[in-house]
Amino acid sequence: MKLDSSIAAVVTGGASGLGEGTARAIAATGARVALFDMNE
Repeated sequence: MKLDSSIAAVVTGGASGLGEGTARAIAATGARVALFDMNE
């Protein structure tokens, strides 16, 4: 799938694991990605 930069995705838990993989996959389509994570 190819998206353009007008599409934005917000990924929670994006620092590692499933969230990171999801963010990378979405970014590879051309969409803009915002990542959020917590450090406890």
